[in-house]
Amino acid sequence: MLEKLIDVSGGLKIIDKSTVCAVKLHVGERGNVNFVSPGYVKVVTDMIDRAGGSCFLTDTTTLYSGRRHRADLHIGLAKEHGFDFAPFIVADGLLGDEYVDIDGAKIASLFTHVGSMVCISHFKGHLNCGFGGALKNLGMGCASKGGKLQMHSKSKPYIDTKECTHCRKCLEYCLYDAITEKNGDMTIDQAKCIGCCGCMSVCADKAIRFQWNAASADTQQGIAKYASKAILNKRVFYINFLINIAPNCDCFHTSEPMISPDIGILASFDPVSLDKACYDLIKEPIDDLHPEIDSQVQIRFAEKYKAGESRYEIKRI
Repeated sequence: MLEKLIDVSGGLKIIDKSTVCAVKLHVGERGNVNFVSPGYVKVVTDMIDRAGGSCFLTDTTTLYSGRRHRADLHIGLAKEHGFDFAPFIVADGLLGDEYVDIDGAKIASLFTHVGSMVCISHFKGHLNCGFGGALKNLGMGCASKGGKLQMHSKSKPYIDTKECTHCRKCLEYCLYDAITEKNGDMTIDQAKCIGCCGCMSVCADKAIRFQWNAASADTQQGIAKYASKAILNKRVFYINFLINIAPNCDCFHTSEPMISPDIGILASFDPVSLDKACYDLIKEPIDDLHPEIDSQVQIRFAEKYKAGESRYEIKRI
């Protein structure tokens, strides 16, 4: 069915015999099982090979602590999660500091060397953006560490001391020494915190909360801007998976109950219309997750930055 979707959509028209195609994906964090299955990704890489192109899998390093924080560990995790059927290249280098500045956006340097890309995204909820799909995969996922820091700069978590059981997992997890223990309470130093929010994914007591305010809109605007720069002068085909629809990003170290039944797989040459269609299909559960977030900010700014347009028509096959 995925092969048929790609054929009917004409997705491989971005491929010719001289094409080196980047397959942008998310291999999932250790402990997470909701990421797009390598079986689906292999269908895509096999089709690219049959079309005469060559391809590799790619993603960038993360701000937060984990197996994707450094390139060598990221490559090892990709292999463990089954993405061993094609070369896996970390786009922003060993430490995440290799980038090219494109109109103020710190885009991972690898993406400036490829003209064709297939962007494979898992559509799901997100604690700061309402949802994450193709735009987030492009915007946050194609940025170097410095770019990610720019987009997260106003997003700061805090600890609810009434819920905290002092397990110290967050303290041990934080790479930036932003979490300390004072007078028996865990606290986050807002001056040191970079806003990666990785600590939230290891807190079993859900005692780490988020300051919902303009930070969400700022982050979404940043994602939209970065997405538009990442695809500049590129031929890109997008595939969104509306399956295993989790409440949080695949960066979380745990697998949580789904918020919606599986819908299917959608594809497009326009990331904005694709994300808008996916959102509209599961609008209620997405909005119920974080009613204080306007998740359409990223759509509106992506249109403004000319990454695509929100109008769409769904053709079922």
